[in-house]
Amino acid sequence: MDALASRRSTRVFTPKALRTVSSSQTGSQTGSPTPRTQSPQPRSMQEPMLVTTWDTTMPVVAIGQSQTGELHVLDAQAPISQRHAVVFGMQANDTLVFQGICDICVLKGTVRVYEHESSGQWDRVYSPVSHPLVSLRAQTQTKDEAERDAEAQHMYELWATSHNECEVVVAVRAVDCGLEHLGRVAPAYASLFTGSVAADSEQLVQAIGVPGMTPMRTVNAGVQVLQTPEDWAQALDQASTMPQRLDDEFEPIAPVYAVAGAQGQGKSTFSRMLVNRLVARFGRVFYMETDLGQSEFAAPGALSLTLVSAPVLGPPFTHTGRTEAYHAAYMGVVTPKNDPDRYAACVLRLAQVYRDHVRSERARGSPAVPMVVNTQGWTRGLGLDLLYALCQSVCPTHFVQAYDPATSDASLVDFATVEGCDPQV
Repeated sequence: MDALASRRSTRVFTPKALRTVSSSQTGSQTGSPTPRTQSPQPRSMQEPMLVTTWDTTMPVVAIGQSQTGELHVLDAQAPISQRHAVVFGMQANDTLVFQGICDICVLKGTVRVYEHESSGQWDRVYSPVSHPLVSLRAQTQTKDEAERDAEAQHMYELWATSHNECEVVVAVRAVDCGLEHLGRVAPAYASLFTGSVAADSEQLVQAIGVPGMTPMRTVNAGVQVLQTPEDWAQALDQASTMPQRLDDEFEPIAPVYAVAGAQGQGKSTFSRMLVNRLVARFGRVFYMETDLGQSEFAAPGALSLTLVSAPVLGPPFTHTGRTEAYHAAYMGVVTPKNDPDRYAACVLRLAQVYRDHVRSERARGSPAVPMVVNTQGWTRGLGLDLLYALCQSVCPTHFVQAYDPATSDASLVDFATVEGCDPQV
């Protein structure tokens, strides 16, 4: 513990790309109060809250699939169980909240989900009631139409035969991935992805529902919806668009983002959104998990380094997509308090593995791969010393801190007191 405490200093640690991303003071000078972003507060809802603004009068085409795989248009009154997919139009800023699992392909325009701008390709989205329900939002900005696969193109052609006036056109496809049957082996989770349909949502479900996906007009007390607060959006915009700095050899420095904050402040959710923004920009992102008790891609009790090459569109237990377990260190506990030196050594080892990868990529002429570091929520005493030690090991170029404005600044981490060096490799 003394060795860890000795790493703290009053010397100012100034990463090359340090920026403040709080909602009240964006772009302030280095050495100013620690970069932080306000956590979204859970809603205390006594009455159902309107969450879906999509209008059922918008054009909809229900699509079935024959046993030979051929697609055809279904009658509007056909049972939902016969639907293979539904194609519908959206207006700019329309929202759609749902419970369940489905594949989404934006055939025209752009839709944002988990801060991922979906357009042209099929994305599998998971929205269990155990976590904030996913919200799809149609975007006002237009992008060049992405190349569609054969099935998506066929769906768009079926749509275009009778409709073509909407700003955004979305296809939602039913899936059978196995998770929807979790209740068969764990009855307590039977309603994780499927629930009863409220009376005010029946028309919505009949219009665009598919098997395994239930759109919701309103949500009741106790149910949260995934939203991006304004200061989160500002922080994500700044972090994901900031130009890369160059080292002494005029080579781009790989961005390293450290996300900190006390427990329950939204670090994991923000990190997930940041990963999606960075995947869109860089194609690949490393994710370093240093929270032993709440891991995103590895088992609890492990520190891990994961290479992510696809958007993350669900809670941790749904991550089955294009991720590569690059390196891990298993401690077998959910807190580092009994062996802090080993914890710090494991973090340092993961940082070394990441830097080795960056060096090898640079030698091959490949672009630098950024890294997002999700820290633990222990920000006092020994936990604070471990956080400072982590910063010295990973050499972040960007800091983001989630906090609750109702609490005092005593819970904030003063990154300006970390002794370190420029994050060059």
